[in-house]
Amino acid sequence: MYDQVYLYLIGTCRDRETTLRILGQVIIAHRLPPDVTTIGPPLKSSPNWIAAILNLDHGRTMQILTKLHLLLEVGNGDEDIGIRHSAFLEFLLDRTRSQELFVDLDEARLVPRGVPAIFRWMFITNCT
Repeated sequence: MYDQVYLYLIGTCRDRETTLRILGQVIIAHRLPPDVTTIGPPLKSSPNWIAAILNLDHGRTMQILTKLHLLLEVGNGDEDIGIRHSAFLEFLLDRTRSQELFVDLDEARLVPRGVPAIFRWMFITNCT
């Protein structure tokens, strides 16, 4: 398995907490089942969208994503981010394997503090 590679690559990121928050938003956008409806426009995983949702500087978001280019497909700021390997997604969602890098989707679905009110209504979903 590639678990040690994933641990190393994410471990080299200076701001691990922000990196995991960004990955959480990417996963949420990609994992919504087609029968789940959201209020407002569909969730996106573009760097611009994630920077706005998490109230992050766009440049910082792109810097973090660029460091993960072996694991993620990152285009320009408006293109959705792709996850290159399904094994990476499985790793992030398995608490036993990913340990301190585990991405808790329930936590990722929470509207972060400081997000402008206009974005809050977009996070209301009937996800389970």
